[in-house]
Amino acid sequence: MTEAIRFHCGAFGRVSLLTVARNFVTHAHSEAHVIIWLDGAAGEMTIGGRTVRLGRRVAAGINSFEPHSHALPRHGLPGSFLAFYLDPLWLSVRRGLPVGAPVFANPAIPLAGPVAAGLAVLIARLREPDLPEHVGGHEIARIIDGLIDAADHDRVAEAGAGHPPVRPDFRVRKAADLMRAHVADRIGLDDIARRVGLSRPHFFCLFREQMHITPNVYWNTLRMEEALRRLQDSDLPMIALACDLGFTSQGNFSRFFSDHAGVPPSVYRSAIRTAA
Repeated sequence: MTEAIRFHCGAFGRVSLLTVARNFVTHAHSEAHVIIWLDGAAGEMTIGGRTVRLGRRVAAGINSFEPHSHALPRHGLPGSFLAFYLDPLWLSVRRGLPVGAPVFANPAIPLAGPVAAGLAVLIARLREPDLPEHVGGHEIARIIDGLIDAADHDRVAEAGAGHPPVRPDFRVRKAADLMRAHVADRIGLDDIARRVGLSRPHFFCLFREQMHITPNVYWNTLRMEEALRRLQDSDLPMIALACDLGFTSQGNFSRFFSDHAGVPPSVYRSAIRTAA
């Protein structure tokens, strides 16, 4: 199995070239992002309950905290993908949207015309052995604009006009705050439910209804973000980092990370530290 990842970072967020041969479990990200198939196994994504079959003419757009998974064919051959992870503040300024607001009306993004041509040039540059310094933020921003426009962003803005997002129930907000505060602790969701004064079934139902994501996936999203931050900023050995994040072993942490990121944490750490 071949696993590799390469990053280019900028004000827009980060773009990565990723080669994987494993499925991604249902997960989410705080950033909106776009997945584009390049070659090898393409697979099928499930995004917010809708299916997207990646191909030459179709990419996938995922909104902030939108649950999604990616199933690759069973033959085990790797697939290569380009992924944009969009900084929420940059996206808010660029597109005039509230931070965290939906960006993609349709998770299936058509690839054609200038967007496809711009992507071809960007991919060729990112694949060069020594990442060129002239990979510009302006051209990446134009590609991102084209992808969002192709996904019918205007319809999202119109549909949401005059309908501000509903503020979640105070118990759901408290639960989310507790998860963030205890992201690396070994406490369970039963404990979270008790602390906010709800039974486990009521807590799960209310959280999913108002956050559009299960408590498990939401908490795992926070844990992954903390893991990504520490892999980039900390020099701790992997076993110590795993323990600090609340995992009982390095192997459990590695499996968790690979299921969500497609590559082992050691591969991610090496790539992000050499990113341009």
